[in-house]
Amino acid sequence: KSKIVIKSLNNLIKIEKSNLKRLKIGIYGKNNILEIHNNCLIRDLNIIIQGNNLKLIINENCDIGGAHIVCAGNSSSIKIGKNCLLAAGIEIRNNDGHTILQDDQVINKSKDILIEENIWICQNVKILKGADIGANSVIALNALVLDGKYDKNVILAGIPAKVIKRGISWSKEMPD
Repeated sequence: KSKIVIKSLNNLIKIEKSNLKRLKIGIYGKNNILEIHNNCLIRDLNIIIQGNNLKLIINENCDIGGAHIVCAGNSSSIKIGKNCLLAAGIEIRNNDGHTILQDDQVINKSKDILIEENIWICQNVKILKGADIGANSVIALNALVLDGKYDKNVILAGIPAKVIKRGISWSKEMPD
């Protein structure tokens, strides 16, 4: 029950051995790359790549339980590191969706998003353009992560997301 639509030229999709269910991919534009690496468990993921020279990479051992990822504009990327866990209802967007002009100049261009390795993203989190999230971190339920570099080993929470705890790590095992 997956669906892939590609419109335009010279786009690349590379999907390594993974467990994918109900995946929807739409690629519109030229010279775009989508990579899903080995040993990912992905269900109910909606990917839209719209523009040119875009790159969306999901690295090894990621579990995604329902997300909407939009990589749009020109010459930008979204990268999700190894061993990440994404719950349901997540949105990741490197573009605002519409152009804002000031004195005939675009003031809201696309920006890269980097989600480093071993990040746990809880339900209903929104991650917007320009976010750079450090390794071994947790993003709490319903958080809104804005443009900026965030330290590793932290818990981010709130709207907008702020560091509420430092020096943490996490594991997929259930707590006692």
